[in-house]
Amino acid sequence: MPQDYARPKRPKKPAAQNRRSPSGPRKSGWTLLLSGFLAGVLVSALSVYWYVNQPLNVSNANIDEIEQADAKPRFDFYTLLKESEVFVPEVEENPQNQTPNEQYHYLLQAGSFRRYADADGLRAQLLLLNLDAAVETTGAKPGETWHRVLVGPFTSRSKAANARAALLQNGIDNLLLKRKRG
Repeated sequence: MPQDYARPKRPKKPAAQNRRSPSGPRKSGWTLLLSGFLAGVLVSALSVYWYVNQPLNVSNANIDEIEQADAKPRFDFYTLLKESEVFVPEVEENPQNQTPNEQYHYLLQAGSFRRYADADGLRAQLLLLNLDAAVETTGAKPGETWHRVLVGPFTSRSKAANARAALLQNGIDNLLLKRKRG
């Protein structure tokens, strides 16, 4: 330990003894803990005894409700659902309503990648799902190349919606695109 030679050492004074005399025997921590625990158990037992022996205030009207509560539970939603059932007629697509020269077709964009290998991997996954998929290469800015994975084309929105549901079930997020034929 470093020593300061510039100042001389002072002799240490003996520690002053506690001049107070204890007023009685000191209690240890264990006795205080045990007494607190016993007091808690006593209060808990008294509160349970008071709660169990408390008289019930039951009127005659409540007796019927109590007897019904003891009976088998009744579920009404089976009948409620049958009563509120709505039948929707099946609508078939009429070829008369669709014109052969429809101006638009629908596509689903399943992904857009900078690397062609990533886009081709997704295209292969979509082909395994029995969806018609292709990769389209575009450039957003000069010098940038993006590879879009497109599913379709679909002639109606309902066919595109069915394909979209299949993609979402397989965890593939997509965008609906509407393009002019040409």
